[in-house]
Amino acid sequence: MGEPQQVSALPLPPLQYYKEFTDENVRKGLVPKPPPPIKDSYMMFGNQFQCDDIIIRPLESQGIERLHPQQFDHKKELRKLNMSILINFLDLLDILIRSPGSIKREEKLEDMKLLFVHMHHLINEYRPHQARETLRVMMEVQKRHRLETAERFQKHLERVAEMIQNCLTSLPDDLPLPDGDVTIKTERVEEPCSDHKDTPTEAATSTKHTPIDKDAAMCVIIDEMT
Repeated sequence: MGEPQQVSALPLPPLQYYKEFTDENVRKGLVPKPPPPIKDSYMMFGNQFQCDDIIIRPLESQGIERLHPQQFDHKKELRKLNMSILINFLDLLDILIRSPGSIKREEKLEDMKLLFVHMHHLINEYRPHQARETLRVMMEVQKRHRLETAERFQKHLERVAEMIQNCLTSLPDDLPLPDGDVTIKTERVEEPCSDHKDTPTEAATSTKHTPIDKDAAMCVIIDEMT
């Protein structure tokens, strides 16, 4: 009879993977293809699992005796398990001192193993809640960062608008018309009840002293600065 095949509890070393993914193998298309999706069952750490198994399997399905009732308070049960583990550990120390070779030592170790399995199982039942809380906290952090960014942008926008408004307000209303840089379109307004007609000289004088637009003046000042 052949010896039973031993299954390693750890995955293969990295050397078995990266040697197959060299640059030459990638160019030639010789890299191994990804494994197909698992449909029925799979092996992990020497144990067989079904794809449709629930994430946290009941203790009875694993062949483990249940020490707590079906309806219970997790906090109380965890405290009780913690106290039981401490008491059993003290009992184990007493057995090791008085009779190290006694059969009670193995029994006490099995009892402690069962207690640790129950504690681990109760902690795992909090994993879905932990995952939801972690996701909620991550989304809240992202929301806070985006709101802070939007608030800073709004403050900068208001500050820039205020600076532009102050610059426009500080411009005098009687700025002279620049030579050939800005063309200001002016129209004469004739009074309906007056028969007086401006002469060409008066029209030119009126156009010359017409205040220019503030935006155009600002553009001229910026052009001169640059």
